[in-house]
Amino acid sequence: MARTTISSAWLVTLLAVGCAPVPAHVDSSPSSSPASDTIEARRLFEENIDAIHKRDRARYLATYLHSSTLARNGPSGLELGYDNWSARRDSTWPDTLVARNLRVLPITPGVVYGSYCYTVTQKDTTSSGVSERIFVKTSDGWRIAVTTAFGLAAGVPAQCK
Repeated sequence: MARTTISSAWLVTLLAVGCAPVPAHVDSSPSSSPASDTIEARRLFEENIDAIHKRDRARYLATYLHSSTLARNGPSGLELGYDNWSARRDSTWPDTLVARNLRVLPITPGVVYGSYCYTVTQKDTTSSGVSERIFVKTSDGWRIAVTTAFGLAAGVPAQCK
């Protein structure tokens, strides 16, 4: 009998996509195709990472869904909403961010899952982990509707598949 293992991060992502109400401005038009959705979501993914590298807050925030349904998840738990997001006010940036193995996977027309492995250094502290995104096609273009970051425990070597 085959055995399947699902990471807790992947399960949270699936639940977020399957259970979250879809904002009225999400465009699930049939003109989407898995290939074009993947290309557009990947382009936004790269824009998001590039904005971090360049410390461009306006560009970084523009990649996210400005909605009460924006979901942010990590070790401290799920938080919802754009208006109360600390990234809108926070003036800190990582000293370095190495993003590896950006991967995207179409879920349904207008929805794409993405993940990458990261190593980040901030104030002489380096950590590694996995970050995920759910991209949605809206009437204003593609936006990130879910973002996660799950760091590895201290002392665990960086790993990325």
